[in-house]
Amino acid sequence: MRDIFKIIEIPRSRNLYFLFIFFLIEGITNWVAYYIFGCLSLGFADIEEYQQQGLGFAFVSLVVIAPILETLLVQVLVLELLHKLKISASMSVLIAAIIFGVFRCYNIWYFLATIISVFVFAYYYMALRSQGKWNKILLVIALHALANVLSFLSAYI
Repeated sequence: MRDIFKIIEIPRSRNLYFLFIFFLIEGITNWVAYYIFGCLSLGFADIEEYQQQGLGFAFVSLVVIAPILETLLVQVLVLELLHKLKISASMSVLIAAIIFGVFRCYNIWYFLATIISVFVFAYYYMALRSQGKWNKILLVIALHALANVLSFLSAYI
């Protein structure tokens, strides 16, 4: 299957630069999603539940556990499976974003915001694919965690 759009390849020497760039992109897309769709796209549909459990629980759940689990499920499992099925990189990014959006479909606006956010993470993962398995996984987890820290701070402070 042909690529719909080009995915850049990030050289290892530019990892911090691109982590910052993708963090800015994720922050901007979340800001836009919040103001256009009226929701945060980073897992805060059940914010009241997290607040009842306490600040520490909320932080660990949203900033540590969620980025690890979601990276393993979406980027590693879905994207690598699609790669093995010979689906193009760009189509894989779109499919992964839509699949994860379906699982987060609280309403149409949250679905759209989630697709945008997951698209950024999936694209970043695919841009890092030449760097080996662990590097791309750890950098996407770091990006996701940084994005969730922003959302956590805006929700709790």
